[in-house]
Amino acid sequence: MILGRGYDIPDSSVSKTDSLSYAARFSRLPIERKSEFRKDLWDIGRSSAGMAVRFSSNSTSIAARWTLVQNASMGHMPSTGIKGMDLYTLDGDKWIYIGTARPSAKIENNSFFIKGMKPEQREYIAYFPLYDGVTNVEIGIDSTAQISKPKNNILVRQPEKKGSILFYGTSITQGGCATRPGMGYTAILERMTGRETFNLGFSGNGRLDKSMAKTICDINASIVVLDCLPNCTDKIVRDSAYIFIKMILDKRPATEIFMVENPEFPQTAVDMKMAKELKDEDAEWLKVYEGLRKEGYKKLHYVQGVGLIGNDNEPTVDGVHLTDLGFLRFSQELYKHLRKVL
Repeated sequence: MILGRGYDIPDSSVSKTDSLSYAARFSRLPIERKSEFRKDLWDIGRSSAGMAVRFSSNSTSIAARWTLVQNASMGHMPSTGIKGMDLYTLDGDKWIYIGTARPSAKIENNSFFIKGMKPEQREYIAYFPLYDGVTNVEIGIDSTAQISKPKNNILVRQPEKKGSILFYGTSITQGGCATRPGMGYTAILERMTGRETFNLGFSGNGRLDKSMAKTICDINASIVVLDCLPNCTDKIVRDSAYIFIKMILDKRPATEIFMVENPEFPQTAVDMKMAKELKDEDAEWLKVYEGLRKEGYKKLHYVQGVGLIGNDNEPTVDGVHLTDLGFLRFSQELYKHLRKVL
């Protein structure tokens, strides 16, 4: 069972001989509307950030074989986060990390998550790469073991995606720069809340495009988190935020929407230009929130940036993109707001 894909693609419409349709199984954007998206958006949408597979098995070892779209690499993010996979198992009512399938610096990858377990039935979730896409994913088990769909309803897709949480935003939302896929904040919150999440984070491109508002409207999420300000300017917010958010509110009146301010990035302590830009963006963001609340939209919520990633200036890799520490803090703080409507 694949989680985190907002658009269901019938197996009958997918052919391994058609590379475009086959890859669409792991795209975060609907292929039939490709022409509506900017090229940068569409290309980043090929990454599999936020996607995962849920399964049950009694195998003593679990492995993965996966094919990447581009074998991406970056200087400030580990390859295990960019193009690796990681595995969690359910221990009582808590998901615990048990292993990472490391990429091999090639398009084709084959790696064990873990070996040497007792042959007991367990529930698993395996997270897909954050900053690369996949065209094929296979889960490997012992030759004498069994694998099946989840045997319980913990963190599985609910009818009509009921209870799911959608995140729209930037490279941070996408997962940069987590050491492994399960440490992106949307994945952490997925495990914390027990709700399927959809990751619509687009590195450098969370700019309130109308095409993305339409995309969000098409996904029946119970909660939408808008965490896009780090890619915006005050002008973008002023020109686009009201229309963008109102479209979602009107199309999905039962959906709770959270508008998240910029976190207090460490660089703003010394970079006065950056500090002013972020302050101006937050001010325009707040104006939109207050205006829509005055119009009667009661399911709109506001999350201030103060304290979202702590106040010790330590939770980033470059002053902006979060480390695992930053993602954990961000998740914990955001959860305090989300739990009010869960």
